Amino acid sequence: MSFTEKKREEIKKYILRKIAQGDEAVLEKTMESFGISITTVKRYIKEALDDGIIEYAAGEKDSFRLIEKQYRASVSLEGEMPEEDVLLQQYIMPYLTGCNEKARVIWQYCGAEILNNAIEHSRGTQIGMIVISNALHTTVVISDDGAGVFSTLTEYMAGNGWDHPRVEDALVELYKGKITCDSRNHSGEGIFFSSKMMDSFVLWSDALIFKWGCQEEPEAVRSHLAAYAERIWKESTMVMMTLENETEREASQIFDTYADVDEGFMRTRIPVKEACITGEPVARSQARRICHRLETFSEVILDFSNVTLMGQGFADELFRVYALEHPKVLLRPINMLPQVERMIRHVGRGQSAENILFELGR
Repeated sequence: MSFTEKKREEIKKYILRKIAQGDEAVLEKTMESFGISITTVKRYIKEALDDGIIEYAAGEKDSFRLIEKQYRASVSLEGEMPEEDVLLQQYIMPYLTGCNEKARVIWQYCGAEILNNAIEHSRGTQIGMIVISNALHTTVVISDDGAGVFSTLTEYMAGNGWDHPRVEDALVELYKGKITCDSRNHSGEGIFFSSKMMDSFVLWSDALIFKWGCQEEPEAVRSHLAAYAERIWKESTMVMMTLENETEREASQIFDTYADVDEGFMRTRIPVKEACITGEPVARSQARRICHRLETFSEVILDFSNVTLMGQGFADELFRVYALEHPKVLLRPINMLPQVERMIRHVGRGQSAENILFELGR
């Protein structure tokens, strides 16, 4: 059977993804998915072995793993401060050799934003950088030994309208975006947009985790970050970003989704489960934490993925009290289970506020 080049690449990518997932049935699943023989699958496996893309795992015959390349650097922040574009070009971009042009553009934006945060906001003495690449994706880890991003934001919030803010409040504000401890020189958009461009974005600081696109549980994420931390020495804030080498995502698409020419950064998306770190969204205090500053946006997407229970108090505070007091802020709840949507409609007394937009078909 003769395949087109596109089909052959599809098979190769499928095999590599299964190996990356640790799937021990990669041979059988590839045969079933593409209707090919075991001989053909093994030929693709041999090619990958010969090309140095994969290797045998733990000496087992039919168990494989992707071969990774790692590069590590550390730069002092004492004395003359480095410039983020120089660090990016010297320590990160040269090692993105497997990335297509779209991925490189995204890495240029995100790398510069995170490095700038570490240089100008961390008050640290050192920045650590690691680039980990394989045939499928690249991960970049950037850390600093400064004050901690959530602690820094909490200090700012205490003097700018928040009543006794805690680091948990800072985490929620980071999910919203448009917050910075230096509003004269920064817009507070870097982490927000960077997290949306990456396949996986994790920020670890002050024992809290901000994550986007990362499907792993917090403890598993901490384990990965701790392993990297040992290689970078001391750290206070660590950012781990992962992107597929041949991504089809474009940086401009992310900007267009959340901003426009006239209003700028006017749309935000809040993962409710992650924003309510004290548990399921049940309390009015959790809702008030989310509501703070929402009026700086014209549209708020509230993502209820993985939320199985929403309390009446939380729903009433957000979808009745706040919605009625701020009619110009469009609230869009998405990814709701039936019981979550029923609670939102319940607190509206059968008449939801006009600025609540449910998903189509509901």
